[in-house]
Amino acid sequence: MVLKRSRWLVALVLLALTALVACGGGDADKAAEHYVTGTQLAAAGQWRTAIKEFDESIRLDPTEADAHVNRGIAYAEIGELAMALEDYNEAIRLDPNIADAYYNRALAYGNLDSYAQAVVDYTDAIRLNPSFAEAYFNRGFSHRQLGQLVMAVEDFGNAIILDSTDVEAYRFRAVANRDLGEYELAIQDFDQMIRLSPTDANTYVDRGIAYDNMSEHERAIEDFDQAISINPDLALAYANRALVLAFIGREEEARADAELAIGLGVDREVMETNLELNLIHE
Repeated sequence: MVLKRSRWLVALVLLALTALVACGGGDADKAAEHYVTGTQLAAAGQWRTAIKEFDESIRLDPTEADAHVNRGIAYAEIGELAMALEDYNEAIRLDPNIADAYYNRALAYGNLDSYAQAVVDYTDAIRLNPSFAEAYFNRGFSHRQLGQLVMAVEDFGNAIILDSTDVEAYRFRAVANRDLGEYELAIQDFDQMIRLSPTDANTYVDRGIAYDNMSEHERAIEDFDQAISINPDLALAYANRALVLAFIGREEEARADAELAIGLGVDREVMETNLELNLIHE
């Protein structure tokens, strides 16, 4: 799972449309027209053409922070992160109270692996919009990348409070809790994910790993079995089932699963090394 995507300034688009209807033909009105056209083009994925419209909007009215934000988003979508950051910086200079400007700048920092800077901007976005579920999720992801798992768990929890159907927030909180050794908490979240999305094979693999961490090997195997029944080509399900089978002494089955995992793309050397370690464990 990666950072959640950019947010478009929908409310500002509506304000621009209202301005177009209400006003005449001055520079500000022409700027609003280019802004609306740029936003429509961007929504259709025509990023470079959208940038040209935002360029003209900003030329006509350089004080509109929202045009800088949306041009920044367009630049980010085509991989021009330095240009995106320039626009977000200018938007924040013009209006330091736009939560989406901080949020999208944080996204850019995250894509540059500058997670500490991303955390600062997500925090500002949340300060300005305490109901900003995506900002909590992405700040949690940034904390996780920084190894700050307890803070990550808290942020994913806040994202879940704001959106109790966010399967990925449950997934990331579960994995963070699993990494903290809080296996029962992790399993609770995996259980909820399965209730929300019962055909997601990867969730069964993740819960199976948690059960294995708790030495509940048979329950782990059951989850890997279920994952394979949903997706017979899921390499990690075979790989993890192979390792658990090896650990409990079912060598023939373990080797068969290992070969299936390798055939589906798991690195042979890594698979065989871990298999042998589990077969000879004390």
